[in-house]
Amino acid sequence: VGLAATAYVARNDAQRRQGQAEDILGFMLGDLREKLTTVGRLDLMSTVDNKASEYFASLDPRDLSDRALEEQARLLTGIGQVRLKEGNHPKAMAAFREAHARSTALHEREPDNGQRLFDLAQAEYWIGVVYWKQGRLDETNVWYRKYLDSAIRLAATDPENFDWQREVAYGHHNLAVLDASLGRYTEAERAMLEELSLFQKWMRLHPGDTSLRYEASEAASWLGILMLQQGRLREAEAFFSETLHGFERNISAEPNNTHWKNRKVASLVLLAEAQALQAKIVQAKASINTACDLASILTRQDSSNSAWRSAKGICRWWQAKLEMGGSSNLAAEIALDATQLLSEYHRAEPKDESALIWLVRAHHMQAQLAILHNDLESADLHISAAVTLVEPAWQAKQNERLRLCLAATHLLQADFAVANGDMNAATKGWKMARQILADSDDPIPFERLDPLVRALLALGRDAEAAPHLLRLDAAGYVPLQPWPLQDVVTAQ
Repeated sequence: VGLAATAYVARNDAQRRQGQAEDILGFMLGDLREKLTTVGRLDLMSTVDNKASEYFASLDPRDLSDRALEEQARLLTGIGQVRLKEGNHPKAMAAFREAHARSTALHEREPDNGQRLFDLAQAEYWIGVVYWKQGRLDETNVWYRKYLDSAIRLAATDPENFDWQREVAYGHHNLAVLDASLGRYTEAERAMLEELSLFQKWMRLHPGDTSLRYEASEAASWLGILMLQQGRLREAEAFFSETLHGFERNISAEPNNTHWKNRKVASLVLLAEAQALQAKIVQAKASINTACDLASILTRQDSSNSAWRSAKGICRWWQAKLEMGGSSNLAAEIALDATQLLSEYHRAEPKDESALIWLVRAHHMQAQLAILHNDLESADLHISAAVTLVEPAWQAKQNERLRLCLAATHLLQADFAVANGDMNAATKGWKMARQILADSDDPIPFERLDPLVRALLALGRDAEAAPHLLRLDAAGYVPLQPWPLQDVVTAQ
């Protein structure tokens, strides 16, 4: 009897200690992680993840309760997010895949448990995100649809759980972004407007909820991007202004939240672009200068955060772009800084298409400025660097963003040839740009019109350029660089 009593006490004591350990683990992976995310401390999050991993490694698999397995799956999802922010796609994917395997097993063990379905949905979403960042859109579509299906089932399990209802909106948002990337603008716009309407309705019910305001602002931002892609510039500016206002309100409510500040930087960059395309140069410079100041503050706070450093590089690129119509020396100085930052971004995210495209744009700008200063040797080096980056990417995967990037490279090669006195090479560059940009059913996408018009005018095809010029004019578009003078060259 005495031994039985001792064993009973020991068992209860062990269960109590395990419960305490799981409570501490829950705090580390819940409240503590949320606080560290708010201040953007990737280094401390990695420390938390390592400690939690050490705890799981010390346990006998037979001692892992279902709750511990759930926490382990969430830990793996958290680790994947940190690795993703660091630009390490293979390790991020490995963590998300492990989280998915554990969450799937737990969900199958208890299919009516909503929390387990939620955890499974998160793993599905993040796997889709990694594929998205790698430009693998077919795989992205598969996992985004898995996530939406899980979200719909999750919302149905508890209609009173507001957080789970929001997962359905997120699922539709992801697929809308994917549609937009494939040029299906009507479908994407319809889904985005429905999403924005949902969040605006929920904000009226929860006016102080900063996360809801964030979601509404993100939906407005994506609608602005859709407007830009369709040449609806005034509407784009209005949506970006709405986005900026939402993040400014969130920062007022939570002044230490670096995520809101980073999103404010992004919204200011987009607003500056919409303003610049309408020749609102003073307003565009004010927007981008504010964005760059805030991005500099963030990078000083955590220099290891590649997302923040890339945001600063993009801001510096736009600062240089807006200076090119004035002081080319100042533009060159800023462009050099932008290129260095965007080179770091590409090294940190070598498989990220956005990182590659922004680095190509930086080399384009460096080459343009070098041509202006008659430094043809430097121009040639930057053009060669751009070609080395964009041509293999285009051969591996042909999409609209890479098409525009490659066409811009051909136009730049033509500019270089003109400066070098080689009109045959210039004509070849213009023709290649025209070929790649006109390769589309009518109507030609709006974003192609500026480079296509440049190629056509340089080739002396004024009549072919005329309808495209009318579309640009109707949109209120004003080129940052002047159109080619028709009497400079007429290529045969």
